[in-house]
Amino acid sequence: RVKSFFKPLILKKFLWTLLFVFIYVLGSKLTLPFVDVSSIDKLNGDSVTLNYAAALMGGNLRSMSFFSIGLAPWMSSILIWQMFTVSKRLGLNKLSMESQEKRRMLLTLAIALIQSLALVLNLPLKTVAGVGQGTIVFLDTLILIAGTYFLIWLTDLNSSMGLGGSIMIVMVSMISYIPQDIWLSIQELKISPLILALIGFFSLCFLYLAVLVERAKYRIPINKINIHNRFKKYSYLDIRVNAAGGLPIMYAMTLVSIPQYFLMLFLFFQPNNRLLKEGILSLAMGGIPWFILYLLTIFILAWAFAFINVNSDQIAERMQRSGGYIENLYPGEATRRYIHKIVGYFAFVGALYLVLVAGLPMLLIFLDIRYMRLGMIPGMFMIFIGMVFSIKDEVDTLTLNDRYRSLF
Repeated sequence: RVKSFFKPLILKKFLWTLLFVFIYVLGSKLTLPFVDVSSIDKLNGDSVTLNYAAALMGGNLRSMSFFSIGLAPWMSSILIWQMFTVSKRLGLNKLSMESQEKRRMLLTLAIALIQSLALVLNLPLKTVAGVGQGTIVFLDTLILIAGTYFLIWLTDLNSSMGLGGSIMIVMVSMISYIPQDIWLSIQELKISPLILALIGFFSLCFLYLAVLVERAKYRIPINKINIHNRFKKYSYLDIRVNAAGGLPIMYAMTLVSIPQYFLMLFLFFQPNNRLLKEGILSLAMGGIPWFILYLLTIFILAWAFAFINVNSDQIAERMQRSGGYIENLYPGEATRRYIHKIVGYFAFVGALYLVLVAGLPMLLIFLDIRYMRLGMIPGMFMIFIGMVFSIKDEVDTLTLNDRYRSLF
């Protein structure tokens, strides 16, 4: 497997990815103009949820850079669009690819505008002679939106020329900030070496379990018309036990943070509104409303992603056209219902698994909010494992032709 990375094609793509990652890291170090950097720590202390949501989408609220909101608007718009296209009544899937892309980008713009404006209005801005406060807010908001679209362009380039697509940007963001936060929590809580060793041991055990679940599949034997030989048993339909992977955890953190941006935006215009302040506090990480909303969002997304990733309508239609069928089932509607039932079963199992993995460790925050970063470790493992295997599958696909040798 390691030799695959030294293939000329893979090596070339890897070098392109390194260049794109360098550009991303460079942009994440460029601080927004007119921002009082010395006062940003106060904002970070009050917006833990937003910090983690940004880091999981390639953003960074710690230094308030050009890429602070990251890919969150774009990835949120993709998720929302996928949810709507599943419904045949809306007919969105009948639109041309160009029309769909335009609507997704407009939705991205709307989300980016809300997040950027809410963020800038709550930043400690410097007063500059000859430059009005409204002008500063407009420029910084515009820069943040432009940063998001630049990252979208960068991920498109990485998808066509490099490895991993948008996954690489998110992985670099996670590696850059989240391990550092976990280590700071360990130091702050003064965890003993023995407890730290136990945490490390159980983390390795969970990592092994998470890898097994990530690759676990349920196989449905598929028969082919006029094929009756010993190779028949090698035809099957794979349905992953956790079809959604770790994506629901990543998207849940982002979606749960969106109401906070709305409330922050409204609070700027009504600074003395007690309900808005209480709403922001209740939706902050560590509150019971946030915890319930977070788990509920994970469950719903895990269920939805399972049916998006394994579309029973498309599979049944494709099998019917290719002459494939499941034993004792008529092709068409009966096959579709059967696959839909199986996917629904594993969607529930996968959703319950993700809720337990992401939810049980987060109960520590009700003992002490400082345990929050340690409680996020299982969820981070789930997200990271899914990303690693996605890149691995991409490399395997790119090297597929190298497994065959010419006869002449």
